[in-house]
Amino acid sequence: MIYPASFENEAQKVASQLEFLRKRVSATLGKEPRKISIILQNQTVESNGNVQLAPRRSEFYTTPPQQGDFQDWLNNLAIHELRHVAQFDKLTGYLRAPFFEQLALAIYGVTLPSWFFEGDAVVSETVLSPAGRGRLPSWEMPFRTNLLSGRTYSYQKDYLGSLKDLTPGFYELGYFMTARMQRVYGADIMDSLMTRMARLPIRPYNFSNSLRKFTGYNTRRWHEQTREELTALWRKQLAENNPIDYPLLPPKTTDKPENWLLPRPLSDQRIIALHQGAQHVSAIMVMDSLGRQKEVIKTGRQTEPNFSYAAGKVVWDEVRRHARYGKRSYNVINLYDLESRSYHQLTRKSRYFSPALRPDAHRVVAVEIDESNAISLVVIAVPNGEVVARYPSPGNILLQTPAFDPTGTKVIATGVAQQGTAIVELDIPTGNYRFMLDWQSQQIERPTYADDEIAFKAHYNGIDNIYALNTATGAIRQCTNARFGAFNPLVDVVSNQLWFNSYQVNGYRISKVSWNETRDLATQKTSASHISYFKPLLRQDYAYRTTDTPETVILPSKPYKGLKNLINFHSLSIDNGSFDNLDAINPGVYWLSDDLLNTAQLRLGYTYDGDIRSSEYLASIAYQRFFPKFSLEYRNRGQVGTARVIGNGQEQLIGLHWRENVTTLKIDIPLVFYRINHVFTTGVSAATSYTQRYGLTEPRFQNQFIERVRFPMHYQFYFNHQVRQSALDLAPRWGQHFSVTYRHFPFENRLKGAHLSLRSAFFFPGLWRNHSLLARFSYQQRNGMYQITNDIPLVSGYDQLRPVPVDNTLLFSYRFPIAYPDWSIGPLAYIKRFKGGLFADFQNVDSETPFQPRTFGVELRSDMNLLRFYLPNFDIGVKLVYANEANPRQRFFATYSIGYSY
Repeated sequence: MIYPASFENEAQKVASQLEFLRKRVSATLGKEPRKISIILQNQTVESNGNVQLAPRRSEFYTTPPQQGDFQDWLNNLAIHELRHVAQFDKLTGYLRAPFFEQLALAIYGVTLPSWFFEGDAVVSETVLSPAGRGRLPSWEMPFRTNLLSGRTYSYQKDYLGSLKDLTPGFYELGYFMTARMQRVYGADIMDSLMTRMARLPIRPYNFSNSLRKFTGYNTRRWHEQTREELTALWRKQLAENNPIDYPLLPPKTTDKPENWLLPRPLSDQRIIALHQGAQHVSAIMVMDSLGRQKEVIKTGRQTEPNFSYAAGKVVWDEVRRHARYGKRSYNVINLYDLESRSYHQLTRKSRYFSPALRPDAHRVVAVEIDESNAISLVVIAVPNGEVVARYPSPGNILLQTPAFDPTGTKVIATGVAQQGTAIVELDIPTGNYRFMLDWQSQQIERPTYADDEIAFKAHYNGIDNIYALNTATGAIRQCTNARFGAFNPLVDVVSNQLWFNSYQVNGYRISKVSWNETRDLATQKTSASHISYFKPLLRQDYAYRTTDTPETVILPSKPYKGLKNLINFHSLSIDNGSFDNLDAINPGVYWLSDDLLNTAQLRLGYTYDGDIRSSEYLASIAYQRFFPKFSLEYRNRGQVGTARVIGNGQEQLIGLHWRENVTTLKIDIPLVFYRINHVFTTGVSAATSYTQRYGLTEPRFQNQFIERVRFPMHYQFYFNHQVRQSALDLAPRWGQHFSVTYRHFPFENRLKGAHLSLRSAFFFPGLWRNHSLLARFSYQQRNGMYQITNDIPLVSGYDQLRPVPVDNTLLFSYRFPIAYPDWSIGPLAYIKRFKGGLFADFQNVDSETPFQPRTFGVELRSDMNLLRFYLPNFDIGVKLVYANEANPRQRFFATYSIGYSY
């Protein structure tokens, strides 16, 4: 286990948990996980985890979330990720370093659908802990809402998702499908399935074939069986709860998913809320009683949706990343004044979460989580951002979503520990904490003061609803009885209204009810009869289930030697390890080395070019620990060329072959900056090389043959700015990209030449929502050795046109969505979106040339998943090109393209 020294105490706890859980997690797979390196990432503010091969390691992102289940974050993480380790070892554990880890990873990814291995891990985290996502009604709510609303989607749509509808996602779908397997056929079915798959990993449709053998159902039919069972269970529960349908704001919404979160009434009868939507980026909005909306300010990326309003001011938190190191991030607080319409970033390089304004807006309270996972409430002054006071959490329990009382002297918050959740109050004058509600097996969220009560969200009746805690008696009463779920309560004492979010089939809407009326609601169930859908779907009597907390055994630790562990060969590969771009794939045989901290990559490779019948040998190393990135590469390769010979009055072309040694050094400094909904990327790079040529096949040209090319220089500078995209945007609504590249031979006498290129791109909003207009202008100036080199984007179909030297290009494209069909073409493809475009490409634009496109036309593209794989997402399309010039090779022709993303 590798971790910063400041994280020693937490690392010891994690080590004890892992050792305690190791055999329990793997019991139903019959395969105890072997050793794996675990990196504790404590410098990022995001909460996550992963297990990977090539190289074999696991990463725990240790900062706990502000919204999760009711247990210690690292305990949940340890169970979930350790189950993935057991899955890897069960299916492909015999394929190991130093040669076969990438092959093992490929077999794992091709054989197991994502819903299976993630759903199985969620089952484990639920079985092996008193909490887990399988016990959260909020987690399965989108799936439940769809089924109860009559939206029974296909297997591929529920699994692979949709751009126009809310679907459960593969974690949720996988939990219910794998849980049902274990309930119906016993927990040992996981062992049986994966054992059969491991014996013949190349079997076509291995998982579905094996599932049919043991259950009689393929994946599509098993999805239908699970869906039918869940529908019956949830309909029964809905009838028992006898829910109330509350009024909804806005009264009309788009047909695409959108959320109106954390509603807060203003003094002028308007409502302020955080708006999220498939068609829009996140923004704080105000809405009047008729549903008319006005944007206040767009927001940036958040770890959890959050904002707070008081006295004409708004605060919210956002993620900021270190300019150079992506896994070092911060959570800052932003402030916006509605009266002056001014924005101000209140804190910098901070780790503050869920900020809340005091009623007079002169102070902000927030949760602070430092890099050692020490938890505190901090009080921050407005507007200078200074910390006025810091109150360490009692027992270092996790605190979530604090809120001031009307006097500004007390703060209420959710407390989370392995015992469950509680409601904790801080008395600011004394600095003392007290528990207002003791530990509960509940997902308690966003407690807020309501006269002599505290309103909060919980799920005592099996559905997320708003409850109230009487601070004098400790009694809990139910305040809402929502059909699908109620969240984010706020009691407005002026109007005596309870405002909250009511979940609907297309997202979260705003509802309200008289606070007095909530007292007349008959509570459906008490905490003693807590409902968890884990119970009806999976039996509780597994021998390996435990809720015990392991004692921390102090294990020896020592400094990690980065240089000693720099070389870590793990895989033979057909590529150099980068599959980001289809054009960059260069098939061959490569031996890959990556150190565990992702700072050094070493590649040894061999390829054969059949076009020129020549071998190529490669060795490269990249080192990323320092502020600049360094890469050094050596290639020994064959080359071909032609020589023009004139004899007897005739011209003859003679083919030439030679080999060359090329050593290349590159230094790169990439930087990224965030500012609310704006993203800036910039960077500089410099590269040089040394080439030594030998083995010319025609000795008579030896005098003209250049045997050495000494240190040609290549420089690049780029600057990009764009606003965040919504889920349905085809491109940023606004953006500017600039790049300057220069190449020359400053150290050569025989070789001369220079190449200067400037590239730019400008994004504009289209005529309708999610449309995009892109204008690109590029210019190049070249001479000498670079006379025929093109380093700028060319017009569409350039290789089908008459060759003409290119000095500049001006390219226009307008793209727009056409339809969101969610079509399944059997198991071959699942099409999420069709999109179209128009383009006009100009070349060598100047004052003397008629301003007319050299090519123009239309394009049709589609976003899809292939062969039921969740990733990658493919973008496949065709361009119909019209050549607008005299005597072209072809007047009309088509070009095709395929791209993919993860």
